[in-house]
Amino acid sequence: MARYKHIEVGKPVDLAELAAKRRERKVSARQLAIQERDDEIRRAINEASAAPSSQAIPVQLKAGQKIATMRAAVNRVLKESESNVQMGVRGTTIYLSKSPIPGGRGRARRGN
Repeated sequence: MARYKHIEVGKPVDLAELAAKRRERKVSARQLAIQERDDEIRRAINEASAAPSSQAIPVQLKAGQKIATMRAAVNRVLKESESNVQMGVRGTTIYLSKSPIPGGRGRARRGN
């Protein structure tokens, strides 16, 4: 090796060793609750897609849950699943069915 007067040069190193190591993060309690809720919503959507089109699967809220949060979660999971299940909200109950839920405001849905 060449001699250096002002610096010290070490042995060659593989570039793979210089790559940043990926750290595993623990799932927070909030993230775990969201994952569990989404899994339950997926199961309800599967039930609705397996049920006859003349029936709807009701999803009732538990104490402390908000209808807006659940509706947003159901909409998000429905988009991810790309299933043909429809959603309707009556009071604090969300209904899932293969056919359109009657009693809506009459507005045409986008994308359908």
